[in-house]
Amino acid sequence: MLQTRTRREFMSETLGDRLKRMRSSRGLGLRETAIKVGMSATYLSRVENNQETSPPSEEKIRNLADVLKGNFDELMQLAGRISFEVTELIKADSNMPAFLRRSREKNLTAEELMKLLEKQDTEDK
Repeated sequence: MLQTRTRREFMSETLGDRLKRMRSSRGLGLRETAIKVGMSATYLSRVENNQETSPPSEEKIRNLADVLKGNFDELMQLAGRISFEVTELIKADSNMPAFLRRSREKNLTAEELMKLLEKQDTEDK
């Protein structure tokens, strides 16, 4: 049965909570998952139980997303990490930091920004 998760539940969910839920829903054991991902079962257990202070590397998060069929960007966000790709996009445009600060000041969500871009795309046609 598919359970609908509220925005509040999603926002309070930790990386460990998400990984444990995803792994369980796929019927994968901790050791099996750790081997497939290339990390120790002890470390994965500590991450899942929110006992690990150092989040997995970008490479390990990508592997977890692949093995558990999860969303890489969401896992990165839950881990408090910014991907190399996103970092490079921000560095490539000197206006990007100011744009992001202004968006935050105006309390614009990513969804609202996407709608603005879609509207602009429509007007450009």
